[in-house]
Amino acid sequence: MPRDGSRPDTVLIVEDEVLVRLDLADQLRSTGLTVLEASNADEALVVLEAIDGIALVVSDIRMPGAADGLDLVGWLRRERPAIKIVLVSGYIGTKSTSPIADLALAKPVDRARFVREVRRLLGKDHTAGA
Repeated sequence: MPRDGSRPDTVLIVEDEVLVRLDLADQLRSTGLTVLEASNADEALVVLEAIDGIALVVSDIRMPGAADGLDLVGWLRRERPAIKIVLVSGYIGTKSTSPIADLALAKPVDRARFVREVRRLLGKDHTAGA
């Protein structure tokens, strides 16, 4: 376990819409994952610098602040390339592939698919039929 007490299944959700962020976080927590939250990319960068052991970041693209979700993805790819990235945005089409992220999901997000895909990326897709 990392020195800060985080677990290797820690997920950081970066979303400026508080109700969306709370819903996504609740969905993941209900499956036993540890979830941290940030309201924008600037806040997420502070969390990422302070906490070891974050395995996956879920981020919106458009958010207020000096940095947006794409800036955050660029930083992650340069500074923390092992962290998996899921983009969740209203600006994503129907394709779930992304050249910059491990997965891209369009809003509104299908909750079951969101949980299934995050768990798959974390290597926790042991449930039958998932």
